[in-house]
Amino acid sequence: MIERKSLDETPAGFAAQAVPISRRALLTGTALLLALSQAPFAFATTPSETEAAFYRISSVLTDKSNLSATTSRRILEALSSDDPGIADKVLRLAVLAQVNHTGAALKAAARAEGLDANVMKIVTAWYTGTIDTANGPVVIAYKDALMYGPVADGLTVPTYCNNGPIWWSGLPPEITRAPVNIPKVL
Repeated sequence: MIERKSLDETPAGFAAQAVPISRRALLTGTALLLALSQAPFAFATTPSETEAAFYRISSVLTDKSNLSATTSRRILEALSSDDPGIADKVLRLAVLAQVNHTGAALKAAARAEGLDANVMKIVTAWYTGTIDTANGPVVIAYKDALMYGPVADGLTVPTYCNNGPIWWSGLPPEITRAPVNIPKVL
């Protein structure tokens, strides 16, 4: 049988008291805890100098200003895993991009510096969404690859149904008529 101890029989030095807490203090503490739990994510997304330079040269090379920062980071990570010296090459290309503001001009300047192959890897990665590495191809982006942008109004990304990527997440189309049972099955 379990014996119940009275409050007077607590171990020495242990004070068991209920701490009064108001609803306002509880809500404030919870909100503060949630805000602080998001702080590491805010600091983790600050791009490094190399990531920022890679995004800038990608924007110049593709002549697009609305590239995905997440895709840019993924491309740089995949290129870095295949070529450990890519960070220095990216910074050299960033210096060239300060003077050459179009993709064609930057490519010509990179060719003169011996960085033409790196420029082609970057452009290929953005348009196809893949990178050929020593360990085989790496897929970075599929539906967000730039090659699908020009035809997005008429064609869907291959292997997806005609309703587009992630079609099942949207609401179904409205039914406009009852199905016709011809030939009569039931």
